[in-house]
Amino acid sequence: MTMYTEARIPLVCTYDSDADAAYVYLEHPISAAAAQQVMPFDTSRGMFNLDLNTEGHVLGLEIIGARRHLPPALLQAMLEHNQGRTKKNR
Repeated sequence: MTMYTEARIPLVCTYDSDADAAYVYLEHPISAAAAQQVMPFDTSRGMFNLDLNTEGHVLGLEIIGARRHLPPALLQAMLEHNQGRTKKNR
C-alpha cells in the first residue's frame, strides 16, 4: 500500500487586491450547479473558508487577509499574471 504520493499539477488561484482575498481552486472550474457548503476555520488569525460539495469534497479555499497569510511570491505571481491579462485585453 502506498502511503505517500506526490503530484505536481498547475495551481489555479485568484486574488482580489481591493478585498485582499485569495481563492485557491482544488477543482476548477467549480460548477455553479454544485451545491456548496462553506466551512469556516481558524478564525482567530484570519478568515479562512473551505468550500465543500454535497459529498463533502473540498472544492477550494478562500483566504481573507491574503497578504498576511500567503507567501509574497505567490501573491506577486498572481498580480503579475492578472496585469498581463489586463494588458492583452486593451
